Amino acid sequence: MRAIILFILLAISFSLAREQADLAAQQRALDSIRADVEALKRIRLEKTNQLEKADAARYQNRSVQNQAYLEYQNEARILEGNYSRVSDNISRMATELGALRNLATEQKDRAEASRNSLDNFYLQVKQAVDKSIEEIPQDFPAKKEERLLNFASNPPTIETFFNDRFDRLALTQTQELAVKDSYRLRLGTIFFADAAWGQSSDIQAVLRTGSLTGKVFEWRSAFSKELSADIKQTVFNAQQGAEISWVPIDILQTKSILGASMGVDQTRLEKLFGWFKAGGIVMYPLILVALAALFIALDRIFVLWKRGHISKTFTGKLQILVKNNQISEAKILCKKQKTSLGRILGSIVDNCENGKEQALKALQEILLAEQSKLEKRMGFLAALGTVAPLLGLLGTVTGMILLFQVITQVGTNDARLLAGGISEALITTETGLIIAIPVMLIHGKLSETLNFITTEIRIQSLALLNIFWKDE
Repeated sequence: MRAIILFILLAISFSLAREQADLAAQQRALDSIRADVEALKRIRLEKTNQLEKADAARYQNRSVQNQAYLEYQNEARILEGNYSRVSDNISRMATELGALRNLATEQKDRAEASRNSLDNFYLQVKQAVDKSIEEIPQDFPAKKEERLLNFASNPPTIETFFNDRFDRLALTQTQELAVKDSYRLRLGTIFFADAAWGQSSDIQAVLRTGSLTGKVFEWRSAFSKELSADIKQTVFNAQQGAEISWVPIDILQTKSILGASMGVDQTRLEKLFGWFKAGGIVMYPLILVALAALFIALDRIFVLWKRGHISKTFTGKLQILVKNNQISEAKILCKKQKTSLGRILGSIVDNCENGKEQALKALQEILLAEQSKLEKRMGFLAALGTVAPLLGLLGTVTGMILLFQVITQVGTNDARLLAGGISEALITTETGLIIAIPVMLIHGKLSETLNFITTEIRIQSLALLNIFWKDE
């Protein structure tokens, strides 16, 4: 009993001790919490002081900003007034600038029109001056240099114009013989002929080119011996003071006598070169097309003649050997043949022992190879025949372009210049057709021959196959 009571007392004392320990621990925790609370109060106080200082600084900054805003509003009102005044000035200046631009545009258009007029006038003057300069050194029209210089030094008037015409009319009634390095005979306003001293045969006469109303002259010296002698005799008669001298040539050199007055006959080669040169630059590719077509045609003719030859004798002997079962002799006979037919029929003979299917495969293979060799470059030959007239058409266009350029520069007074461009256009067209027509005919004939050869090869191949496998 005492032990139980003692145990109970010990338990109670132990429980009291543990509670005291818990109370002590709670007290320590409470003290710690109180210390934390005090620390938080101090922190709160410090933060409150900082906030108050921040508020004071913010209030101070706000007052500074308000002051700056007031100053900004004042400056903005001032700038707005200045902007209004500047805008008014800009609007006024824009209106004035638009008016000035319109005026400048009008002045520019007038200046452009004036410049175009001056350019046209300058071009006309330049053309007239260039034409006069070209004519002056030739000195064929009598005293033309003197008259041009008078017009250049003195502005022409109606009086000077008619005086010039009267002087020219007076010259047409006279003749003279000038003696310098040679005898130069003037008939009217034209220097007719120029004969060398002594017994030399050198003689020249005037040729008038251009239209009948033109004023372009040039010398011509390619006369026949008889005509040169007659012209030289005319000059010498004038030298002796003869009252009448027969003139053996039309000084206008009209087309009816132009050919008769030429003393130097051109060879065919020279005529060919002249014709080629008159065709222009397009003639060079046309010649290349013609040469290429010629080489290809000759090559195809040779190939079809050699490789495409169909020999009835060969096929007859081969069929007889195959029917007599002489295969080795048939192989030798096929190898001796250098034609496509020999190679194709030889492939059948070489593969006859392997069966019909293998022989057909070998036949198709060698047939395609030989057909490609026979048809080689045939398409290119046809293309050359098509390109030739197109190149001729290109030469036509080129000649017409040159013709219009000549018309733009010198006008339409000189028919010879216009005929040059038309001649170039027609020559290239003619050349293109001359090349294209025979090329297309040759291509057609070669194509027909090629079709005949391929058809005959197929017929002979099928005939040989039927001989080998006549029961299938």
